[in-house]
Amino acid sequence: MKIGLQTWGSEGDIRPFTSLASGLKLAGHDVTLVVTDNAGRDYSGIANGYGFSLKALPWPMILDQQEAAKLWQEIIDAGNPIKQAEMIMTYGFDPVMESMYEAAKELCAENELVIGHFFVFPLCVAAEKAKVPMATVNIVHNCIPSNNICPPGLPDLGKWFYPLGWKLVRTMISKKFLPRVNALRTREGLAPNTDVMSQTWAAKRLNLLAVSPTICDRPQDWDERHHVCGFFNPPHEKGKEAWPDGLESFVNASSSPVYFIFGSMMLSDLKEIRKTLKIWQEAVKQLKCRAIMQVPWDDLSAIEVENNIFMVNRSPYAEVFPHCAVIVHHGGAGTTQSSLLAGKPSVVVAHMADQTFWGSELERLGVAGKPLQRKSLHPKNLAATLLQVISNPTMTSNAEALGKKMANENGTLNAVHCIEKYFNHQV
Repeated sequence: MKIGLQTWGSEGDIRPFTSLASGLKLAGHDVTLVVTDNAGRDYSGIANGYGFSLKALPWPMILDQQEAAKLWQEIIDAGNPIKQAEMIMTYGFDPVMESMYEAAKELCAENELVIGHFFVFPLCVAAEKAKVPMATVNIVHNCIPSNNICPPGLPDLGKWFYPLGWKLVRTMISKKFLPRVNALRTREGLAPNTDVMSQTWAAKRLNLLAVSPTICDRPQDWDERHHVCGFFNPPHEKGKEAWPDGLESFVNASSSPVYFIFGSMMLSDLKEIRKTLKIWQEAVKQLKCRAIMQVPWDDLSAIEVENNIFMVNRSPYAEVFPHCAVIVHHGGAGTTQSSLLAGKPSVVVAHMADQTFWGSELERLGVAGKPLQRKSLHPKNLAATLLQVISNPTMTSNAEALGKKMANENGTLNAVHCIEKYFNHQV
């Protein structure tokens, strides 16, 4: 089949699609992937390694670095997940919506099937208008209503509350998102949607969840279009990422270090990076442990640290995480599952609502403490939570057991099989 994929967002939104594109290409399909990455990352190495076509849509620079840092702090401080989502859409999605729609129309004109990130409604509109079959990919399982899952952004008051909570959440999300969706649908002569979660964020025929079944036990009240495939890892070792110089020696020199990473939640702004590093470093100092700290800055010589800390701007998680004691992270879908796959417990410092959910999932699984919030993070509560995890061998053994289960999964291959099963004879 000729298959077009489209995604938007941070690296955690893009990586599942580069993995899926790679898996589909290895299965013999002709694949094109369109990405809109909010940091302008280059994925051409992956595309060239696996042989799929890649088109990167430029991200318009509407804010300078100082303005972006101020806006990002406002988003974090907002706390309210609906307000956060509205701000992200206003500054991160709306400016690229038209270019994504043009790319979506091209994908639909050139392919037999299209697959989109659940947020990318322009592809839904283009596919429906062109009458091209479509599937969606969800990277978090609390975006699909169920009486067995706590609604996003609400406190878990028990299952008795879930139906009412979902009614409230669906109404609020539709109020914020439907005007955008339906403005494009109406413009293109399509009937308006009435519910974002069931109509826009999940395709009618197939919705793939890039989530491990060790985390998401598929609720029985989901309809048959929803498939829990597993974490979307690259199919195999093509384009294997190298270790940063000196990191392997540091890891093997003494006790297992703690890995600190806030991923796409950290801006490429040295002033903001240093603010976060100050908190991390003070927590490490209190615990007298060793640490690896990852920040989005190329010139690491500009950052002074003690000898018990090793700085990186990126590293191959699949190889490095297993050598660490604990992973301190932001609770993004990819980092959460990478830490669990490595068999390591976590400390989650949530910046957004979906990250609080991932943190609560790890807490439920017994591999993390209660998630912290970035807006109230300070060395004392970070060190206390880290100590709680480090000194609890049960969390480590739970993580090791779940990591072994995940190692036997192949989310990318499962997704490819689902796509072929649903569409091979229907396109």
